[in-house]
Amino acid sequence: MPVPIEFMPFFTSLVDKSRKSEINWEATAQPNTYRVRFSDFSIVVSEEAGRPTSIHVQLLSDTGDATAVISIDDRDEEWLGAVGLFNSADRKVRKLGRTMRRAMEELEKQGSIGLEASA
Repeated sequence: MPVPIEFMPFFTSLVDKSRKSEINWEATAQPNTYRVRFSDFSIVVSEEAGRPTSIHVQLLSDTGDATAVISIDDRDEEWLGAVGLFNSADRKVRKLGRTMRRAMEELEKQGSIGLEASA
């Protein structure tokens, strides 16, 4: 289901902010689900596997009630933006950027790298 026209500014702004890594995503108790919290609302993004795979974006009130739910699947025009949003949240939570930088620093060193295996 494509993003409803009335939610398009919200969705595109969210995708843009996330693309710039300007959202403090955090993990939730649910797998493949991330959220960003504010004092009086939160935003949740999740991936649902299946046919078709879909990305869900929820705007939650201060009581946790869904005030808006957007579902995008791989047939929708906004699919690439939705996948980028989900992947950005996933990378942020798993600290991919920082871990990759550290790995590259270690790989650039001369000689052996890594901790010695314990006996």
